[in-house]
Amino acid sequence: MYDFVFGFALGLLMPFLSVFVLQDIEGGTLKVAGLAFTAYWVARLVTTIPFSRFMDRTDGERDEFYFMVIGTALVATLILFYIWASKPWHIYLIQALIGIANSMAVPGWRILFTDHLDKGKVGLEWSFDDVVIGLATAASAYLGGVIAEKYGFDTLFIVISILSYLGAIILIPAWKNIKKKPKEIDRLGVPTKVQSTI
Repeated sequence: MYDFVFGFALGLLMPFLSVFVLQDIEGGTLKVAGLAFTAYWVARLVTTIPFSRFMDRTDGERDEFYFMVIGTALVATLILFYIWASKPWHIYLIQALIGIANSMAVPGWRILFTDHLDKGKVGLEWSFDDVVIGLATAASAYLGGVIAEKYGFDTLFIVISILSYLGAIILIPAWKNIKKKPKEIDRLGVPTKVQSTI
């Protein structure tokens, strides 16, 4: 459900961000739109490994859960800043910050999803997730165009933000399934505590 709602929200924007830059940003060009996506990916690539290593080395699954919820909520908040964006550097900054927020949300989600896969159904469950994301993106790509054309980009950004917040809220009941106790061996194979042998 989280992946569907959050994927649906982001799918509303991605095909039309370049159009927004061309129409609503002072000096907006295809080059500016391209640099905006570059800013997102550079920020995400630089921060993903440090965040993921921290999550791997921290006991229990609480950190992944917090990263996932906070990262999703940050994306939901940052999307609203597009409403006031008017210059290219605004877009670059927002995109970079969204990249950092997704560096928290996406690896956190992937780690938890991997930890809770059913034995013998790993391929099936990852494939199911892939299908869910594909359905969400396909449906939202069309709907995003309809909303932007009929009601404008500001309305689209608000809808995306609301859906992203909903995605974060959907995660809250999962807290009861989060492993809170330290593991004897972390995901990197490093013992988290020394066991005495008799």
